[in-house]
Amino acid sequence: MLEKVITFDSSAKRFILSAFGKAVDTEGYIVEKDHPEQRVVTLEGEQVLEKDFAGLQKGSLIFVKSGLVSAIKLSDRLS
Repeated sequence: MLEKVITFDSSAKRFILSAFGKAVDTEGYIVEKDHPEQRVVTLEGEQVLEKDFAGLQKGSLIFVKSGLVSAIKLSDRLS
């Protein structure tokens, strides 16, 4: 199965998040735009800072953090 990947410049982060109904709170965490007290989490249950946001995976909006460990975990899930 072929996975679709969209890459984007870091300056587009807020635009991408907004398109998916997300925002960034005063502490820098990604939150639900309509419920800003609700922070988004990765599959591992980690809250996601905007600076660590690397992308989204299809499937109820799975948030992916930047870094080698997250990339390996994503690769394993896609295999």
